[in-house]
Amino acid sequence: MPPRVEGQLSEALISSLEDGVVGADRAGSIRIFNAAAGNIFALNSLDVVGRNAWEVLPKCEFTRAFISQIKDNNPEPVQRLMLFPDQRMFAVKIQAVRSDRGRNLGAYAVMRDMSGVQKIERGFDEIFNSLTREISGPLTTIKGFVETLLEGAYLNNQVTHRFLQIINSEANNLVRLVMSLDSVIHLEKEIVPVKERFRLEELLGSCIGMFEPVAKGKGVVIERDFSGDLPWISGDEKLLRKVFMNLIDNAVRYVSVKGKGRVSVSLRINERIFEVVIKDDGIGIAENDLPHIFERFYRGHMAEAEQLGGSGLGLSVAESIVSAHGGSIAAANAEGGGAVFTVKLPVR
Repeated sequence: MPPRVEGQLSEALISSLEDGVVGADRAGSIRIFNAAAGNIFALNSLDVVGRNAWEVLPKCEFTRAFISQIKDNNPEPVQRLMLFPDQRMFAVKIQAVRSDRGRNLGAYAVMRDMSGVQKIERGFDEIFNSLTREISGPLTTIKGFVETLLEGAYLNNQVTHRFLQIINSEANNLVRLVMSLDSVIHLEKEIVPVKERFRLEELLGSCIGMFEPVAKGKGVVIERDFSGDLPWISGDEKLLRKVFMNLIDNAVRYVSVKGKGRVSVSLRINERIFEVVIKDDGIGIAENDLPHIFERFYRGHMAEAEQLGGSGLGLSVAESIVSAHGGSIAAANAEGGGAVFTVKLPVR
């Protein structure tokens, strides 16, 4: 292959790489600077090529390591994570280049963006810190009330009943947290529903029944509105239970922030599609949060929402489960306040 054609092919390949590539000769003048590198440093290759790397690149850990490799001509490559401007993390490889006779020709560097991994790691840290705080609360409450009952409070039926309601409420909180942990563990696994025939209205009724005692204690009324003569649904009952438990739990908690209110769960069928609508008159969803609430680790930025805690995984997992069933899930703010979640699932 003619050298000119070979050079053009090499240049086209380097330009198309998603990783940033920078190459400099032994004098430190930049000879290669692809588009990805331009995005990393916010520089145009036309303004960079031919100029000294130390003059045009920002004075950071990468630039110092790159210049050092050019000067030292060290045959051992530099491979490590480096922090770039704007606190972005990159996996960097810097390799000296030598001629066949061992002459120093310069060096090149390849930079792979690790900010996605960095975000996931931060997300996991936040999740487990949040879960630790949230688990310690219910456990402390349950332990305290059980000890009080054992010390003789159980002799008073009215006190016992009230204490048991509180213990039940805190136990439900722990169930929710365990479900979040389960979601973290199975986060990267492909969701494959084990389908069987069951009644969707019975599943929804069971989920509502689990939260009614908790809701009542928080001044929240859960209403149900199911169409009559509904067909069977084919799906994974355990997975879909997670979806509706999460949605009803969220609705009750976001209403309880206001002190009292209502949550309605309706079920209709429209052209062989089940439509489950869970509506509340709570604090609603911030407009800036709406486009992101189904993203992993995303948590609302409203002050009231931040007080409620959570892992930022529930809605993401719910969307994955619904999608695995060939359905869809959407969120919106209700007129007059509150939020509306609509889940659509095919009958078969």
